[in-house]
Amino acid sequence: MDPQKYTVLVAEDEEASRFLYEEELKDDGYQVRTAENGLQVLGTLEDFPVDLLVTDVKMPDMHAIEMVPRVRQDFPELPILVVSAFKGMEDDFTLKEARVSAFFTKPVNIELLKGKIREILSSRPPKGSSRP
Repeated sequence: MDPQKYTVLVAEDEEASRFLYEEELKDDGYQVRTAENGLQVLGTLEDFPVDLLVTDVKMPDMHAIEMVPRVRQDFPELPILVVSAFKGMEDDFTLKEARVSAFFTKPVNIELLKGKIREILSSRPPKGSSRP
């Protein structure tokens, strides 16, 4: 797998965390786009091809609980990884229904997160967009 062919969208309202994820993924060779909230995620997905979304749950303007089902409607095959400071988010009905690929609790072990991203993307050809 050539990471340079894949684009990861990172949605995180905390600047330090967003920067860490972005730099770590760029260091691994991925193309990275960032968003500070769910509304920016929706706009980015409309404007740019993305192969995987990493999103925080609690963000201003639109939480992942509201945003993920909307993303899933337009991008049914897009892998979504959810990061949350709240334990047990994997049991949230809305996120379960949206077929989230994986959940991580903050503080995130960045190596585990990157490993999951590698695992998911290595089994998928780079599409540039997961829109049908």
